[in-house]
Amino acid sequence: MKTETDLHIDCVVQSADILGEVPRWCDRSQRLWWVDVRRPALQYVHPATGRYAAQRLHPDLVTGSMVLRESAGFVLATGSGIYLYDPTTELPAQRIAHPEDGRPGMRLNDGKCDRRGRFWVGSMHDTQRDPVGTLYRLDADHTCTAMLDGFVLPNSLCWSPDDKTMYFADTHNQVLWAFDYDLDAGAISNRRVLKDWTYQIGRPDGATVDAEGFLWICMVASGQLMRLAPDGRIDRAIQLPVTNPTCPAFGGERLDRLYITSHSQRFTPEQQAHEPLAGALLALDVGVSGLPEPRFAG
Repeated sequence: MKTETDLHIDCVVQSADILGEVPRWCDRSQRLWWVDVRRPALQYVHPATGRYAAQRLHPDLVTGSMVLRESAGFVLATGSGIYLYDPTTELPAQRIAHPEDGRPGMRLNDGKCDRRGRFWVGSMHDTQRDPVGTLYRLDADHTCTAMLDGFVLPNSLCWSPDDKTMYFADTHNQVLWAFDYDLDAGAISNRRVLKDWTYQIGRPDGATVDAEGFLWICMVASGQLMRLAPDGRIDRAIQLPVTNPTCPAFGGERLDRLYITSHSQRFTPEQQAHEPLAGALLALDVGVSGLPEPRFAG
């Protein structure tokens, strides 16, 4: 495997995120949205003008992931449940589900929508690394169903272009799985290991799928961006200027720009000085386009 080190990588916003995550491109506003989990904050940049804005969220809304909503606003997956939230209004966030109610220390983490507008999201303990996480499916009618359990740090949710395969990883255990996916039923089956990074430095974090059906996955701790073939073969490895990239997303009018969030969590002042882009929003051209991210239908 040859690691690419000569691609031009832009710093789009030097946001100094503690834990930047889940970039989402909005085709309606032509904005790239993402969160800082730890601050917590909801942020956007308008690439055409360079305008950047960040909105602090209520401390109860430690947001592990968010998705755009079909009608307006966002769905926020937090430590206190799943909320509908529209930053253009003065209305407070509306909780529509709390699947981890009664389980102290738990919060929701990575999540995405399938192409029928269902929101899939995994849970984890925020401070302990125990296999107590659950993968949930939230339907448009706000019914929340537990689908799988036994995870430590759920990440990498995404789907193949033909909707027949769902991908999901446990970052802590360094394993990426593939599942057969029934789009009509919103059901998963035939779980199998697609890629095992056990005992390696890099750990699979956020992921997305391009128009050719290849996965782009951020490897936290090793600073790599990997492109995987649908059979798990490593097609490309790109070295990024940050140790901890967290999640990729295609954006731009033609979805041909790959944006990447990163984190500076637990960095000492010396580490931050040595790695000034830690926590920044990065972007690069990788020669392939992405797919529109579905919105929540409810």
